[in-house]
Amino acid sequence: MNIIVKFLSKSIIEKKFRSFIIIFSVMISAALFFASSGLAGTMSSMYEDLIKMQTGMADLLIFPDRNSPSDTFKIKTDKIDGVAYTVGDLSVGGVYKLSEEESRLSGAKTEKLYIKGFDLEELERLNPVNYSQKAVGRDFTDNCIILSKIFADKHGYEVGERIEIEVGGIKKILTVWGISRPTGIFQHSPQSDSMMAVMPMDTLASMFNMRGKVHNGYVVLEEGADILTVKSELSDLYSRYVVKEPFTVEEIQEYMQFIVVPLYMMTMMVLFISIFIIYSTFKVITTERLPVIGTFRSIGATKRMTDIVLVGESVAYGTIGGILGVMGGIGVLYLITMIMASDPYNGQLEVSIKFGLIQIISTFILAILVAIVSSWIPISKASKIPIKDLVLNQTEIKTVKKGKKAVIVSLMLILSFALPFVTPKSVSALMYALSLIVTFAAVIICVPFITTHILKIFENVYGFIFGNIGCIAVKNLKDNKNILNNISLLAIGISVILMINTISYSVGIEVLNGYKDWKFDIMVSLNGDRNAEQVLRSIDGVEGTYGAYESWQGIKVADTDYRIWYLQGIDMSRYRDYVAFRLQGRDDYDEVFKKLDEGRYIVIAMMAKESLNVEIGDELVLEMNAGKKTYEIIGFFDSIMQNGSNALISQKYFKSDMKQPYYNRFFVKTSKDPELVLTSIKEKFMRRGVWGDTIRNMERMNYEANNQFMIILKAFSILAMMIGIFGVFNNYMISFIERKRTIAIQRSVGLSKKQTLKMIFIEALTGGCIGAMVGIIGAFMMLWSVPKIMMAIKVPLAIHYKFDLFVISLIGGIIISVIASIGPALKTSKFDIIEAIKYE
Repeated sequence: MNIIVKFLSKSIIEKKFRSFIIIFSVMISAALFFASSGLAGTMSSMYEDLIKMQTGMADLLIFPDRNSPSDTFKIKTDKIDGVAYTVGDLSVGGVYKLSEEESRLSGAKTEKLYIKGFDLEELERLNPVNYSQKAVGRDFTDNCIILSKIFADKHGYEVGERIEIEVGGIKKILTVWGISRPTGIFQHSPQSDSMMAVMPMDTLASMFNMRGKVHNGYVVLEEGADILTVKSELSDLYSRYVVKEPFTVEEIQEYMQFIVVPLYMMTMMVLFISIFIIYSTFKVITTERLPVIGTFRSIGATKRMTDIVLVGESVAYGTIGGILGVMGGIGVLYLITMIMASDPYNGQLEVSIKFGLIQIISTFILAILVAIVSSWIPISKASKIPIKDLVLNQTEIKTVKKGKKAVIVSLMLILSFALPFVTPKSVSALMYALSLIVTFAAVIICVPFITTHILKIFENVYGFIFGNIGCIAVKNLKDNKNILNNISLLAIGISVILMINTISYSVGIEVLNGYKDWKFDIMVSLNGDRNAEQVLRSIDGVEGTYGAYESWQGIKVADTDYRIWYLQGIDMSRYRDYVAFRLQGRDDYDEVFKKLDEGRYIVIAMMAKESLNVEIGDELVLEMNAGKKTYEIIGFFDSIMQNGSNALISQKYFKSDMKQPYYNRFFVKTSKDPELVLTSIKEKFMRRGVWGDTIRNMERMNYEANNQFMIILKAFSILAMMIGIFGVFNNYMISFIERKRTIAIQRSVGLSKKQTLKMIFIEALTGGCIGAMVGIIGAFMMLWSVPKIMMAIKVPLAIHYKFDLFVISLIGGIIISVIASIGPALKTSKFDIIEAIKYE
């Protein structure tokens, strides 16, 4: 046993590049698994922290909605078991007038402030302020204010200085009592057009005659209290107000699946490539060692002994790869989190990665399993060869017959296409992902079959172009398993990269198309009536406006778990002038729009149709502000707004059923630069709490947010390709070693160095071309599943193909293959023919 172990150890050390490839493959698989499994917890924690910046220690929030009798309420003193304390706040808008120089530089005359009124002791208990400066020896009372450090630095204010701010329409001279760093409730979003400030609760309450009342309540529970029980009691106590958690686990999980599911899919792809490389490398390892194994077996070593040593070798690779994978996984997780934390809507979030011992252990076990499973088939096949055949070097290992392969591939393809249709919707995302992997595997198994048929075409063409050398090169490819492995690796890498880049391109096109549907320039959030709309139209540069009735609160469809997150009440006569509308399967737009106004009829987005599994004529019972209302479906339309959870009803019925008499937003067409017009709109409505943005800017931010995630997927695909390229280089070297004697014989009967080099490069050119072609076929087949996977996680995505990507993939496959063949080709031209003929 010691002799065998010493031999294998020496062999591992000598075959450095081969050992590196196996360890690298295991390491990358383990690292990506570690990062994918840790991302959900890390991102969840990060977004929870972001929400808690605003809500502090609060476990429950109390606030008014449209059904509440007032936008303020009193904090009740009734004792409720489990409630530690309740803190309230008042919220008003503030306006700070800029100096002439500041106005000239910024193009605006004022800056908005979002002012909250707190009792300072309660605020410190709920959500402590992180001061950079603070008044000493003076209580936080009367006309005091705490500013954000960003605001104070921008406008040059220090503690103790006086500042004039218009608070809720009332001009006040206030004293700067404190300056807070941008954390907690002072956390500032780059996309926000207002800064946070805090004033004493009593001061605001007396200014607006709201003593004893609050706009929001923050409830902190005692440790161990049952949140659902407390929530129920508070809901009864504040029966006409909303009582809810700052966030729910379900909401975070639903958001996280958009990120985690694709990453797990990419990890599976990389895992598949790693297994394939390790498997093919171990086939070579066992083949090389068969004569030595035969020698050991002939002098007393048992099958079990040699198997244990070979498996031990794979375990050693797995152990090293697992250790490096965990360390690399921590780095990958940090990089992914850094990319995702750069939020175009909220700015750079604080990064703190989360992982535990179980995750480390599971990653380590995965690494060892990948190494053992990948190597087991070659090891077990070698183990079954009789001693006599080992000693006589009659070690041809039988392969699966072509007929059986065809049956296996057919069954795999049938399974991949049928599986999602016969499984419950609850696991549809998993089944479509599994379908994609099975399709991927089937394409790779088909490589020899596809290669054989393509080579038949190439043989005739090459005979005409390259003469006999071309024919010899084609014949060499037919039975060269290492070249076939290269084709498989190229196909895998190219198909993954092509798939990811096609998805990325499709996302960009869909986002662009989504914003092209909006035939206006500015979106303004402003609760107003027709008088407000008239004022808006009077602003210089405003060409036209459309007042929109919308709900983003999530209208529940009764007797289902589905919510329509974006419900619009539309004015049939004007809506299509501002928003493109694509009705599915019908072209009678006017008839559909006219019918909407005749009763409780609804048109829903295609994604909602799929989720609800409904048809025209079906009825939906919607839980609206005025109670449950039944709407009949009269059509379906294309929309990606709110990931396709979108529906249209008549404006008339929206106002009555949602109890909403005022517009939510205005869509504005401009005749001048939208940015300048938007500045004028904000100035005009600065006391109304207006928010607005240009469609151009919204499109840019959406693209950046999507592009962040696509960068991660592209990085995963590049890693997959890197592993494949290492495998290709390795296989070319192995192919050179195995064919050394054959090439020497060809040289001895007249093949020149130039012809030998030409033959090798033709083989590489052909292998690269076939690998790229199979990769393109594989990408097409895998992309069939992608829209269904995205739909299963409630993200509609139509696939758009870009011809350039396929051409680049084809050229890239050829270039990689040709470059990989340069080293073996140069060695071939230099070796000694007589020594090579003696090579066994």
